[in-house]
Amino acid sequence: MAILTRIISLSKIPPVKILVVDDEELDLFITSKTLSFGYDIQGFTSIKETVAWASKNDFDIVLIDYYLGPGLYATDMLKEISSIAKGPVRHFVLSNYVDEKQILELKNAGFEDIIYKPVTLESFRKKVEISRPLT
Repeated sequence: MAILTRIISLSKIPPVKILVVDDEELDLFITSKTLSFGYDIQGFTSIKETVAWASKNDFDIVLIDYYLGPGLYATDMLKEISSIAKGPVRHFVLSNYVDEKQILELKNAGFEDIIYKPVTLESFRKKVEISRPLT
């Protein structure tokens, strides 16, 4: 009976909500589709749409592509998201490659870690759990 009660109570835990920001539609699609097998995903290629949605919705984790277009980087988006988030949000960078200097800069800016593309469910979970387990 205790196991059944635990299973029922776990099923009432709301899904972790993830906001994905990537200027490349294909990358956004792949990341969103991959993570949708375990999480509630909302993704955008437009910074304006991202900010509009984020200002009206709650989310637990944000994944931001390192390079978002000419002159726009993940650190710029982090400032926007941090100023409008309604609660504690965990921040990760998505990238194909960043060097050690960039990693240090990103962590100093407030990102927990870098998740390398292509994202897999396993690689995402490892990075998030190593950084701080999901509740």
